[in-house]
Amino acid sequence: MSATVNLQFDAPPSIWVGFAKAAKPGAVSLGPGQDIPRMEAHLAPAPASAKQVDKYRKLCGFESNGLLPVTYPHILAAPLHMAVLTHDAFPLRLLGAVHMRNVVHQHRALHQNEPLGVQVVVEGHRPVDKGLEFDLQTRIVDTDEQCVWESISTNLIRDPGKRASSGGGKKGWEPPVWDEYAVVDRWKAASNIGRRYGVVAGDVNPIHLHAVAAKLFGFKRAIAHGMWSFASSVSRCGGDVIEGACSLDVAFKRPLFLPGKPELLAKPADGGQAYLLTNPNRSTVYLEGTIKPAS
Repeated sequence: MSATVNLQFDAPPSIWVGFAKAAKPGAVSLGPGQDIPRMEAHLAPAPASAKQVDKYRKLCGFESNGLLPVTYPHILAAPLHMAVLTHDAFPLRLLGAVHMRNVVHQHRALHQNEPLGVQVVVEGHRPVDKGLEFDLQTRIVDTDEQCVWESISTNLIRDPGKRASSGGGKKGWEPPVWDEYAVVDRWKAASNIGRRYGVVAGDVNPIHLHAVAAKLFGFKRAIAHGMWSFASSVSRCGGDVIEGACSLDVAFKRPLFLPGKPELLAKPADGGQAYLLTNPNRSTVYLEGTIKPAS
């Protein structure tokens, strides 16, 4: 059994060093009996940067109300995510990993100026049709070590040697019942939103930055960050729910090419809202999820 990797930080590790390490060659599958070992990272409590929070609010559409946006803790945790996933003990290549799903539980309102610590854990994997999935667990704690926010991010490492089942992909897509949804908002996703969000979020993956770079990775144009699309959707339809204890989930379906014109739809569901992000002619769904007050 592999020993737990435990990383301790008094300040956020460099995201740039992490991206340099992410570019190194690595495996896309695990050998017989091999698994992702337990790896932890801990960041000492500190307040979020007011300047960065303000930029994030403006990019994603959150109100300036003295609270951290409900999706902002992902930004606090990003340097630790990178430190863990580019550590020598992580047995897989990070470049090309696909963010599939996210579940968030906010246990109370988070005030912008309060010191918050970050804890990140990754361990184990699940075989799937296209390769393997692993979960990245994040906990935000206050100065009393109480968990005030937590999330699970599910990521896919594609294995070129595996073929997905015939039910996947656009050919098997069944559109939602559009009449059940109401339009919440429409807006323009500018061609430079990937660069602007990437600087704030610390995610400078080339596929988000420029069309030329994106084409090198098989995309026809640059694509928006999934977490930007998620945050921009939640900010527009979350209302008062996302200012207190609540639960969010999202499944990322298709890339949003830049520039683009996303359209946000929502409907009541189980005491909260179900939402999806689509395009003007509703020929695809970029993401879908739910927003609910804490039970």
